[in-house]
Amino acid sequence: MSQTPQNLPKRTRLLVKDILFQEKYRLTHTQVDIMAYIINAITWAVKVGAFFPITNKKFHEDLPQISEKTLEEGLRVLKAMELIEVQMITVPSWNNAYVRGICVLPKGLEYNGTYYQIEEKEIIDNLTKQMSAKDQEIAKLKEELENINAVDAPQTPEKTDSLESETKVLNKTRLKPSVPSSSKNLTDEKEETQEEKEAKIIEEAREKDDGNNYDDLGFTELRKSVTKEFGATSEPICNGVKGWQKETTFYINSYNKLTIQSPTGQVVQLKNPIEIGNFWRYIDKNRHQIGKVIDFTKELTLEELNHRYVKMEIALNKKKFRVHEIKKVKNGVQVSIKNSDSGNIAMLSRDGETITFGLEECERVLLGLRD
Repeated sequence: MSQTPQNLPKRTRLLVKDILFQEKYRLTHTQVDIMAYIINAITWAVKVGAFFPITNKKFHEDLPQISEKTLEEGLRVLKAMELIEVQMITVPSWNNAYVRGICVLPKGLEYNGTYYQIEEKEIIDNLTKQMSAKDQEIAKLKEELENINAVDAPQTPEKTDSLESETKVLNKTRLKPSVPSSSKNLTDEKEETQEEKEAKIIEEAREKDDGNNYDDLGFTELRKSVTKEFGATSEPICNGVKGWQKETTFYINSYNKLTIQSPTGQVVQLKNPIEIGNFWRYIDKNRHQIGKVIDFTKELTLEELNHRYVKMEIALNKKKFRVHEIKKVKNGVQVSIKNSDSGNIAMLSRDGETITFGLEECERVLLGLRD
């Protein structure tokens, strides 16, 4: 009884498709797949003169998407075009098994089955450098987040006066009558102090609704509503989501599936249920972020910091807070946060002292504290 060996390569993982060869001989996609497989087999198949054997079983194991009928028709076409020769052969090393043998003819050897591949060492070196840079970023962030706490902001007379002053400024801004005269508008702009500008920035960031009406929805209703709305428009839902690079943008694709666009522009539909669940839980906590896409290429200013992060939920010592205000001080900025349970205002502090951040450091810390 003839036997075929059991030590043939397991399913072929890589086929190189020669598009120019396909166009020259007007092959279908299936026919070029069969030709690519035959060219690949030259490197591992047993040789019997100019032929090498490939059984139907091996074909079907490696190319399961091609039916037996389609395979036979494909081989017939390739043979008719004088790309290959097919005949039955006896294989001595297979205990004289009588099987189909294939020979690639000169025209078939025009097929280019090679491809450019970066050396493995270069790939490994590049990945090592990337991992090292990420490790340094993580170590720096851990250092910045170390011992950060929330310390209640005391309502001292000085602070009370400051808040009253800020309220007056805001009220003055809100109640100031609109004067149509262009010269009057120019005068008003000149009279507006830096303090008034900052107060307006903070107030707008804190109260801006961005057109979202999701606060009254339960988790399931929120998910359905966002999926329906953003699936119909193909507009981005948001970016800056915890667990992803901040530039990663989330969409609902035409199949109503959650999809991301990476910072490099690659678009991928999410399939991991953990990643999908984490996204919806994050959105549930940060509903103000729905429909808000942050332009991370913009210059980082006090206004931009407030625009990006006011209302964002953060976690400190197992307590939930929301960013309340980012305010300019002499040597940088300070962050006040609002306790989600009590409503009390506190400051980001370390060792009992309010922390003064640089702008970029402030952003890194707030992103690191996202809940």
